[in-house]
Amino acid sequence: MRVIQSSDGKETTSSFTVDEFTDKHDIEGGLTYLGLCNILKHAGFDWWSVKDSFGVMDAFFYGHGGTTIFVRSQHMHVYPAFYSKVTNKSLLLCKVKIVFVGKTSLVLHTVLRLEQTGELVATSSVVLVCVDTTTRRPVALPTGFIQKYSDLQNVPRPYKVSGFPRFPCSPEKLYRYSVSVAENDIDRNNHTIQSHYLKFCMDAAVQRGAREQAYSIPNKGVAVVKEITMEYMGESILNDTLVVISWEDDTNPNVIYNVIQKEGRDIFQCVIIFDIAEIGRASCRERV
Repeated sequence: MRVIQSSDGKETTSSFTVDEFTDKHDIEGGLTYLGLCNILKHAGFDWWSVKDSFGVMDAFFYGHGGTTIFVRSQHMHVYPAFYSKVTNKSLLLCKVKIVFVGKTSLVLHTVLRLEQTGELVATSSVVLVCVDTTTRRPVALPTGFIQKYSDLQNVPRPYKVSGFPRFPCSPEKLYRYSVSVAENDIDRNNHTIQSHYLKFCMDAAVQRGAREQAYSIPNKGVAVVKEITMEYMGESILNDTLVVISWEDDTNPNVIYNVIQKEGRDIFQCVIIFDIAEIGRASCRERV
């Protein structure tokens, strides 16, 4: 991988092949959504490794200084090239730019393209929040970090999760299944890897729920995903039992809502928007 810093100090450009950040399952079956999340996550780490001189990266990885960085929310848009053009040997170009800085949070925007053709593969906007490792409450970012990007404090926040709908009135419209957090779901901080919450929801949307005809269109497993919006509200650890609750939008079968609960409390929610028009034309295998 090579990482290049922009002249204005706000953007990094990374170039790499897909198989640098995917596991054998991705390589055998094509790039999965988890593989895509992994690529976007590492692109963000590359940004921090070049830009961070205030200890924020150490806080992210090791909790130094009694603070850490959490992903609060993320919006991903997936483009057709993800399905039709990307292989494990594809060379990708990833640009990550800081676009907003607040007192306790910041927003990074990522654009992922095929390097040779320039075709869009995916875009992502992620909200990161600095929190106290003990109280888990937001705390201020390092003063030097805020001052460095002071010009980004007065711009309108470019991304914010909109209101999430509550459960439908009819219980029969809800699909539920339970999952236990396994060892391969755990990160270096002994918490559930954030992208694995998406995996649990995708399992409901395109595997378990589809097989049990929980939705009006039974073969969502061969549909392609256009957009994913995720919001993180809590944490889980090894052996926790999580309940995934999923339902289809009342007016648009392309949209699936998901909530993950731990002990009756919401800890994650996401909206998955499918492109139903692509059913039957998708040449890819299931991308879970």
